[in-house]
Amino acid sequence: MTYAILFIGVLLFLGHVFSSMFEKTRLPDVLPLMILGILMGPVLHVVSPDAFGEAGQIFTTLALIVVLFKSGLEFRILSLRGAVGQGLLLTTVCFVLITAVIACLTEWTLGIPQTYALIIGSIVADNSTAIITPMLAKLKVAKTTKTILFLEANLTGVYSIVLALALLSAASRGGTVSAGMLAADVGKSFGIGILFALAAGLFWMGILNRVRRLENAVSLTFAFVLLVYSVSGLIGGDGAIATLAFGVVAGNIRLIKRLWLPKLDYERLMSLNAGEKDFFDEIEFIFKTLFFVYMGICIRLGRIDLLAIGFMLALAKLIFRAPVVNYCISKKITRADCSVIMAMCPNGLVSAVLAAMIASQLPQEGAVIQDVIYAVIFFSVVLSNLMSFRIEKGGLKWVGKALFYRHAQEEQPAAEPEAALPAPTEAQQPAPQAPAEGDSAPKA
Repeated sequence: MTYAILFIGVLLFLGHVFSSMFEKTRLPDVLPLMILGILMGPVLHVVSPDAFGEAGQIFTTLALIVVLFKSGLEFRILSLRGAVGQGLLLTTVCFVLITAVIACLTEWTLGIPQTYALIIGSIVADNSTAIITPMLAKLKVAKTTKTILFLEANLTGVYSIVLALALLSAASRGGTVSAGMLAADVGKSFGIGILFALAAGLFWMGILNRVRRLENAVSLTFAFVLLVYSVSGLIGGDGAIATLAFGVVAGNIRLIKRLWLPKLDYERLMSLNAGEKDFFDEIEFIFKTLFFVYMGICIRLGRIDLLAIGFMLALAKLIFRAPVVNYCISKKITRADCSVIMAMCPNGLVSAVLAAMIASQLPQEGAVIQDVIYAVIFFSVVLSNLMSFRIEKGGLKWVGKALFYRHAQEEQPAAEPEAALPAPTEAQQPAPQAPAEGDSAPKA
């Protein structure tokens, strides 16, 4: 037990070290955490996934709850208003195309049912906000480009969670799933979960001001999130969707109060303050650090075929983003910025947690799906990081020229005007020459 506590403490310390290293190395902390887990697990065999037992599933569920709530909390309904144009178009078209392409590839290479292939496709189509945001802060791209990428990362997270959970709910029931059955089952469970989350959100935001007067009140919101997840499942709803919806309510309570509850006495509704949001940031950091190490431990290096498929899917995701970016983004965006948009598609914590959840609910194909998605996460982070670094240094210009020919070239710096030559001094002025023979003398 002492060694286990020491192990957790060392991992959390290293998590902070890897996070601070990003400022200098541009290397996302996800990679060293995964590599550390791979070394401890399949390479050195210091620890195995079986050693975690039921604790591993409980840890995965808690990580999922935190990720879902944080995704909802950071999602802004008003962002949809600004996303009517190229941002929403890029997100939707790219998500649908990547999901379909990845599903076809996995169904062909793995020989799994179509529903499972679509689950993989919906998870791979996600982009990690936690990885993209700090990388964008270091890249010299236009403000419009940053806005598009940030919006896409937030929307694809919601798309991926909703579709993956819907398909997983249908697949766990077994049998052939028709569109009607899928819509009915998912609509029922999602509807109950969303309605319960709305009621729970309005209730908790209404009493939040009183809750803050209690001792250690910051952790009570996290406890209530756990209640929302579990109670929603007990009454027939989907706990994951309920948690996501509860986060959306908590993050947009001011807008909800102003737009949909203007005539009711809901002045007591409060939103989370900075301290409470920082508390959830810390919880997410702890779970992210531990989970990616756990993910590396669970990777099976013996299945080289699954690692190769994961690399192929990560590469396919990168390639098939190119035509979507070329035709869905305004021509005013430069080729270099389009290359950055194409490169910024790493998978992260949402994909990892969903993969672990699938492995626990689908005992037969779940392990294979988990291995493939873990490999996609690793290679997608590597490819995105390498491409963005090379683009920032002025490399890979052939990518923009070949794939984004519709877009404007990089603005060339204007040529500096030539400096005016100083007037010659008397010593520098040429001496007057005598007139040549035959020339008339100058007149006075």
